[in-house]
Amino acid sequence: MSNNNPLFFETAADFRKWLEKNHDKCTELIVGYYRVNSGKPSMNWPDSVDQALSFGWIDGHLKPVDEISYTRRFTPRKPNSIWSNVNIRKAEKLISEGLMHESGMAAYNLRKPEKTGIYGFEKPLQELDKSLEKAFRANKKAWEFFDKQAPSYKKIIIHWLMAAKQEKTQFSRLEKIIQASLEGKKIR
Repeated sequence: MSNNNPLFFETAADFRKWLEKNHDKCTELIVGYYRVNSGKPSMNWPDSVDQALSFGWIDGHLKPVDEISYTRRFTPRKPNSIWSNVNIRKAEKLISEGLMHESGMAAYNLRKPEKTGIYGFEKPLQELDKSLEKAFRANKKAWEFFDKQAPSYKKIIIHWLMAAKQEKTQFSRLEKIIQASLEGKKIR
């Protein structure tokens, strides 16, 4: 199944049945979800992730459909895909509960240490380079706005800034951060 017509599942068990029949035949599935306030029965996202992991599949980003529903694209994992620490813990729980299908075990066993837990939000807090911090603090209004933001936002932005390999790129990114902060906006 590779069209954009979503399939809606009332329960995680229904999704699991679909995966049992199709995990090795399809290259993608668009799963539809009804929001809680819609009054329509629908599997929830965390349960769908568990079922997908059980069969070696992974979810993509949320796409709104209308005021009562949204979709997510599911695909089989590639051998070199990134595994978040959250999904590793989920997979280990599924294994211990005997819910991991052999295709899920195969995907789990193919994960690589260098592709595990590498998302910015999973890394320890990174510090700003002293010269970058000095340049940022020189613009008091921008620094004050940035410093008042949630720790999670600051962590993501500092990681993005420090991930640039060239100093020129770091200062270019810093200018974007300062400009957004001066406007009272967050970088998205």
